[in-house]
Amino acid sequence: MSLTSAATALRDPPRATLVAGAAASATVAIAVTRAGPIPGVVLPDGPLGLWRAADAGRPVWGVLAVVGITALSLAFVRLYLLARHRIVDVRCVARTAAVWTAPVLLAQPILSLDAYSYVAQGQLLVMGIDPYVTGPIVFGGGPLLDPVAPVWRMTPAPYGPLSLSLLGRSADLTGADHVPFVLLLRALAIVAVVVGTVAAARLARPDARATAVALVAANPIVVLHMVGGVHLDVLVGALAPVVLLAVRKRWWWLAALTATAAFAIKLPGLILVGYVLWARFRQPGRRWTGTAEVLAVTAAVTLAAASTVPDGWGWVATLDTPGRVELLYTVPAAVAGVAYGFLGLTVGGVGFGELLDWSRWLCAVAGAGLIGWLIVRGGDPSTPVRRAGVLVGSALVVLALAAPVIHAWYLSWALALLAACAGIVGHRWLIGLSVALCFSALPDPLTRWHHGLLPLTLLFLVVALALTFWWLADARTPRAARSDAAAYASRHHGSYALMHENDADPRPGRREDDRDDPARTGRFAA
Repeated sequence: MSLTSAATALRDPPRATLVAGAAASATVAIAVTRAGPIPGVVLPDGPLGLWRAADAGRPVWGVLAVVGITALSLAFVRLYLLARHRIVDVRCVARTAAVWTAPVLLAQPILSLDAYSYVAQGQLLVMGIDPYVTGPIVFGGGPLLDPVAPVWRMTPAPYGPLSLSLLGRSADLTGADHVPFVLLLRALAIVAVVVGTVAAARLARPDARATAVALVAANPIVVLHMVGGVHLDVLVGALAPVVLLAVRKRWWWLAALTATAAFAIKLPGLILVGYVLWARFRQPGRRWTGTAEVLAVTAAVTLAAASTVPDGWGWVATLDTPGRVELLYTVPAAVAGVAYGFLGLTVGGVGFGELLDWSRWLCAVAGAGLIGWLIVRGGDPSTPVRRAGVLVGSALVVLALAAPVIHAWYLSWALALLAACAGIVGHRWLIGLSVALCFSALPDPLTRWHHGLLPLTLLFLVVALALTFWWLADARTPRAARSDAAAYASRHHGSYALMHENDADPRPGRREDDRDDPARTGRFAA
């Protein structure tokens, strides 16, 4: 290809977006690796030494990583807009997401050390040591302990029995060798992303399937954290839309099975269990008998999952493990900060730590109440399926926000549901939250004030969010978007198929937001 033809191709919006996102993804994978881990952590060299950190200049690599995160986030927003304006179809979006994901496939676990905790916890189970009682510290200094984040070396595993069983089998299969272990879980994460994406596309309106696929498969949360970072949360996110599809089809045994499996993987699945039970109870036919059957399937799956590890109920006592880390960007910390500032200016004498404890309890109680209300609304038989998806997805988001700690990968619990079922306004907030949370996990040099780079990171965050909401505020009518798409297709000889180009235009003068957004129209029906 000549330089002229290459330049022409890069002026093509879908191709330019694909190339920009791939370059950004590769930049993040390389820069995060070269920036190195936090002090006290020694990582394996990885395949062909690709996981080695740089000997010098790590802050520079850290800055390059945040540049890549910013670029990938903005490319994601542009891809969503191309899908929303029907310039690209589902196939093009899926291909773009695959290309963006490719650079992280052989990379080290990106922006998180949790995968190394998985290896150690799996090996504990293989050796007959209860991971719900002790942490990786029992191994002592060496290849199993050294890559684990110091804060998690003495803490027990907070994951459900199915997660722990999966980690144990993976450790047994790979000999607790970090590289094959990470690659095996990464392959599982890819399968989960595919399942979640297909289920989201099935749930979405026919004219919104490309946007649903973009919001799930091409989301930087998925590319960088679920696949790149290798987090088990991706399994919960993949099962959530399957639960909703099963409820819509009235396949109650499948809904109970998948919801309980999600709960046996991680705590957020409990919301799915509650939704299934309430939805079945509210059905008019065979209410009590049908609910008892669903409850029996739930109990059977719970007991079966607990039997897969020696101490199947031990994780109940370790659910507070993630909360042992104090993060200043959580909702409870923000509430405590406001209270601390107010009391400091008035009465004084109250420490931030004490206020944070009270704030966590307050957010937990308020969050539980809101989650219960959302589940009750979602399980009402008069609630259309997509409205139910928004309500259940919102409950999962509330759980993430009300928790004492939040990580970027927590958004994956609700990602497929909200991508498939929310309207344009809901998508805007989902995209904004995705972009913001991408900056919550960064290379070590960017999070320490003594490097002087944290303000620079915050500047990148502000710029990324400002551009995101500016682009998403585009209020062009569907007719104008359709004209642009048709003109693009004619220029490129149909290289990108238009979706439902024969659909009728909305009523004159009606904004696209009003037509598509369930929050404005009240239309969540399938």
